[in-house]
Amino acid sequence: MNFDLLIVDDDQYFQFLHKKIAEKSKFHFGPICVSSGEEAIDYIKQKHLDSNNNLLIFLDIYMEGMDGWGVLDYLESLNLPKRFKVILISSSVNTEDKKKAIKYHSVIEYIEKPLLVEYLAMLKDCYIF
Repeated sequence: MNFDLLIVDDDQYFQFLHKKIAEKSKFHFGPICVSSGEEAIDYIKQKHLDSNNNLLIFLDIYMEGMDGWGVLDYLESLNLPKRFKVILISSSVNTEDKKKAIKYHSVIEYIEKPLLVEYLAMLKDCYIF
């Protein structure tokens, strides 16, 4: 698997935790962490629109400012679903959020916080891109 990993969460604790889990499980080394939807979009514009690199995004839904839904709307507007994949990692257990999430082409999974090492081990065996 050749992809960049972007962790988008306004909670510094979960950013750190998910980064360490990704590195410890050897799922991905050196993921980029940002704290808002705006920062995520800036990163995508600067590093991924003009490249052929695939991007996997661990995305929180509810954040201050632009939330995860706003990021997903932006990704949908690009019409590049094969290059951008999103795993929503949220504390929300709301069924409506889960229903809304599957309507986005780039969303491949919705999981509740926190991310677990066992989940990433399972993902390593799946074809993401």
